[in-house]
Amino acid sequence: MAEDKIKKKRDILRLIPGILLVLAISIPAVYIHKFYKPVSAVAIAIIAGIIIRNLFGLPERCKSGVSFSVKKILRLAIILLGVRFSFVEMLKISGSSLVIITILIIMATFLARYISHKLGLPDRLGTLIGVGTSICGVSAIVATSPAIEATEEETSFAVATITLFGLMAVFIYPVIGYLLHMSDTLFGTWAGAAVNDTSQAVATGFIYSDAAGSVATVVKLTRNLFMAPVIVLLSYLYIVKANRKNGAGDKEKKIDYKKAFPFFVLGFIGMAILRTLRVLPAEAIGIIEDTAGFLIVVAIAGVGMGTNFASMKKVGLKPFYAGLSAALLMAVVSITLIKLFSH
Repeated sequence: MAEDKIKKKRDILRLIPGILLVLAISIPAVYIHKFYKPVSAVAIAIIAGIIIRNLFGLPERCKSGVSFSVKKILRLAIILLGVRFSFVEMLKISGSSLVIITILIIMATFLARYISHKLGLPDRLGTLIGVGTSICGVSAIVATSPAIEATEEETSFAVATITLFGLMAVFIYPVIGYLLHMSDTLFGTWAGAAVNDTSQAVATGFIYSDAAGSVATVVKLTRNLFMAPVIVLLSYLYIVKANRKNGAGDKEKKIDYKKAFPFFVLGFIGMAILRTLRVLPAEAIGIIEDTAGFLIVVAIAGVGMGTNFASMKKVGLKPFYAGLSAALLMAVVSITLIKLFSH
């Protein structure tokens, strides 16, 4: 017991340098936004993080804290963000985008695999790029990789490819949104439906506006719910394919459902239910919303600090082309479907 306590303390202490680093970026970003509203705190945080990481690097002692900010703090922020919605509002947003999301997931997954095959890339790499583009970015890749027995190299190539195009979307989408005078709801739906990773989709939405960020979060979480069934299906198909090749019958393969299912979505829904039931006083809702907003800036600063352009250069052009094709498909088809279904 004593050893476990000591280990936990050490683990917590390891997080402190990285968390302090992202706070040093996010706190000034929030204050700049307060004094000059047109500039998004999220945009400042991610740009500052990227510049610092690629000019000065990321000290080894800060890596665990930065990773914690991106994975854990972002999830906490998303859970708290649920208090902005009534349960009815949330269902309305997610329900209206369900058909669009389903079409996009099918199209992006198959297109990425098809293009990867034409480029001579491994089938598993194409699958990872497909699920990363269509569902949940890095999380989907990491969860799918062991299910289809992808190699470490295939996984890292897919992660780098998806991170690159998701990062490009963070900066390009808001510009397109402003040029086309998109409403907050339209842009938020587009960002949530088309941008790869959860952190990048949330960042894209909040750079545009707080309202767009909230909508993007709901739509993106709806996409995330597809992760478990898609991973199970892909795993089964790969098992069947491998066994047919080897002349064996179908056999079951254990799947890590904890990795496949984004449980923090349930927390988001829980907060929306509390808002709907009016359990929380208005003052508490205001505090929770402000806390969620600040934690999102902290997490996105971590995303910036975790973006290493040097590692992305190793990907090569073939995975780049596959990722580019899938990203363009998501961007164009999603906005077309949103416009179509909004009439």
